[in-house]
Amino acid sequence: MKNATEVKKDSSAMGQRIKRARMLAGLSRKDLEEKHGISIHTLQSWELGRNPLNKAKAASLVEILNQYDVSCSIDWLLEGIGKGPSVIENEFQNYPFLADTVGKLLASEQAIQKEIDFFKTNNPNAVVITVSDDAMEPEYKVGDIVGGIKFINQNKKNQYVGHNCIVETTEGTFFRRLIKSEDKYLLVCNNNRTSVSDPVISADSILSIAPVIWHRWKFDALSN
Repeated sequence: MKNATEVKKDSSAMGQRIKRARMLAGLSRKDLEEKHGISIHTLQSWELGRNPLNKAKAASLVEILNQYDVSCSIDWLLEGIGKGPSVIENEFQNYPFLADTVGKLLASEQAIQKEIDFFKTNNPNAVVITVSDDAMEPEYKVGDIVGGIKFINQNKKNQYVGHNCIVETTEGTFFRRLIKSEDKYLLVCNNNRTSVSDPVISADSILSIAPVIWHRWKFDALSN
């Protein structure tokens, strides 16, 4: 039977293995909490060797790592037996140009997601959407990402007149310019050749308004 010192040493080594696998997958403790429901406190206790990982939790962690192209066995996590974690070879390895293109796309997506997370973290009541039509071209194109800070005070609508806004109404969420015609608020397109079926929308039923203060677009992954 192992004494207390040996058990502590084993738990510490297990914690180092867990951290090594997590780092290889490029996951932060916050990522695992927000995306996979493993609390930062729990993960920290595993990695510091305070609480040992059981087999069921190890199996769950292995499945998560696989989602990030990291191969790892339950036995290695628990006992350090067998091959350590490694990056799974992908189907593009025999096509360098394609692999490079996919790599750029993935890197771009990850960078954008980090920017979105940063924007939401630093702006209470932030709202972020992906542009889905040509209503606001040429400045905003399909696939662009825009963000703003949501306001629900109906008495302040007049402050946002003339601004491009993410507007939530009883009919849905729209990305339009807010204007005022006489005593009536309208949501209009910047693109006078838009293909949308409702280029002008009555904004009487506004639930919230988020003036756009952040705009992100994707660069062509094939460009150098």
